[in-house]
This record gives sequence, structure tokens and C-alpha cells, in this order.
Amino acid sequence: MNDTIIATDFPLTDEQRTKLRHLLNALIPASQDGHMTSAGELDLIAYLKANAVDFLPVLLTILDDLDEEFLADTPEQHHQGALALSHDNPALFQELIYQVYALYYQNPVVLEGIGAAAGPPFPRGNTVESGDLSLLDPVLAIGKRYRPVS
Repeated sequence: MNDTIIATDFPLTDEQRTKLRHLLNALIPASQDGHMTSAGELDLIAYLKANAVDFLPVLLTILDDLDEEFLADTPEQHHQGALALSHDNPALFQELIYQVYALYYQNPVVLEGIGAAAGPPFPRGNTVESGDLSLLDPVLAIGKRYRPVS
């Protein structure tokens, strides 16, 4: 079987897109001063297609389980809906939160907003040269310097 993901493999209806945006905004709302974006403004579907394609069908199930009123609810009611999801299915909610946080805190706009530079924190332009790992042999020869705790 071919494992290629096609853009239409997980299409969202307009209703699902709205529910997703409301749910993500409930999880990570924009800052009141407008400095930090909300999670609903980021493309979770594209992130999942690239990093966690197995979670996509689960996400679609979550969205379909949200009732029709979720579309017209207030932000406070969206928050209550997210809270209900966290109580009803904590493991599923934990995975959702993990994926949303991973998306959010890798976004260059968010990183800039929190004062972190985009990209890996190291080496920031420093050249890391390959070295002779045999230089670690004396350290490894020392052995364990701790005792096991039972």
C-alpha cells in the first residue's frame, strides 16, 4: 500500500474548520494586547500532515463530536467545551494538547513573541566540529558513580 499523503486525504468541511479554530483558540487564545497570536490562526492540519499523520483521523473525530452549538458559542463556552473534552477523555485531550503546543511553540511568530530566536537553540552559527570520541574512553572507564536505589 502506498503511504503517500494527498492534500485531500483529510479535507475539512467549513463546519469542521470553524470548530477547529474555536477549539484551538480556546486552548491557546491570542494575547489581549494582540502581541501573541492564537493557536487558531496557525495551520494545525498542515503540521499534523507533516509530523503526526496518525493523529489526523482522531482530530476529525474530536471535531465531529463537538455539537452544532459549538459553532455559535462564545469564547467562554468554547473554553468550557475544551474543558469538558479534557474531563471526558484525558488521554485524547493530552495528545491534542501535545500536538497543539508542538505546532504553536515551533512557529516563528510565536518564538519571536516570546523572545526566542527561530531555529535550534544551538549552535546559532557556531561550528561544531567532529571530534575524536575515543577521548571519552577515560571517562567511560570510570564506570558508574552512583548506587542503585531499590
